[in-house]
Amino acid sequence: MADLSIDVVAKAAGVHRSTVSRAFSRPEAVKSETREHILRVAEGLGYTMSPLAQALRRKTSTFVPLIVPDITNPFFAELAKTMTQAADERGYQLLLCVTNGDPAKTDGYFTAMQAMYAPFGIVAPSTKVDTDALKRFDFGHRVVVIDRVEGDTSVPTVTVDSRRGIILALEHLRSLGHTSIGYVSGISGTHTAQDRMDAYLELSAEGGNSPVVLDSGSDPDTGARAAQHFLEMDNPPTAIIAANDMVAFAVISALGKSGIRVPEDVSVMGFDGLALGARFNPALTTVRQPIADMGNIAIELAEKQNLNGSVDHVVLEPELLVRASTSGPRK
Repeated sequence: MADLSIDVVAKAAGVHRSTVSRAFSRPEAVKSETREHILRVAEGLGYTMSPLAQALRRKTSTFVPLIVPDITNPFFAELAKTMTQAADERGYQLLLCVTNGDPAKTDGYFTAMQAMYAPFGIVAPSTKVDTDALKRFDFGHRVVVIDRVEGDTSVPTVTVDSRRGIILALEHLRSLGHTSIGYVSGISGTHTAQDRMDAYLELSAEGGNSPVVLDSGSDPDTGARAAQHFLEMDNPPTAIIAANDMVAFAVISALGKSGIRVPEDVSVMGFDGLALGARFNPALTTVRQPIADMGNIAIELAEKQNLNGSVDHVVLEPELLVRASTSGPRK
């Protein structure tokens, strides 16, 4: 029915349009027999009230924005997938908001959060979180950040222990006999990225070896540049740690095009634990982040803050996944 509306339902049910509206938006305000009658009529006509219309009437909604920088990165895709299930189980509707790294788009999504009366939002940033923006939009108490937020403890956060992850990576490679271990950043701007780089630089020095940063960029060509740097070195490292799995894939692919075999000529490992890593050739040794846990916990932290104002900061433990992309150094 092209002109199906609340007025059509009201006429068919023999009630005022405001009664139909309350039956959908404030069911407790309508007698049960009247409400059931209206719902039966509406169902027969194929009418459902817009969730957004209900949000405007109630000044609250079940919409939960997940703001991510790039859905083409499998990390954010896996995060969105697991969070969709977690949100559904709690009665929320997850809205995926992609910024492509543009802070203005983040502000736009915050504005939309206000208009939709979102109970809270989740931010998984690719750049350092602008806490001033959160306060400007009055979302400091309704946003959870999947990253560390420096200097502001008023925003709930969930992240992985990046330093511990780098320790696991270095310990694994050293146990195989590697003493010269390179590093490729691939991510920049977030506190997490800086934590990983700082940990690598510090722990490499503690091990008595000079750090070898093959590339510290954050663009899609980082892996290729790192591989080229490796090829141009007189004494390249025998192992490489990439700051995330996508960079590790790019490094392995670029090296392979130049005839460098992984792990026979150089070991390469990542940091994420993406599902794709198990199917890559060679299967990627990596430090796994508990992506599903991060999404679930982010929602739990938001609910706790809404309930009692508590602000929690959860740091999750990473896990080493040893696969085929690492082995002992070539003799």
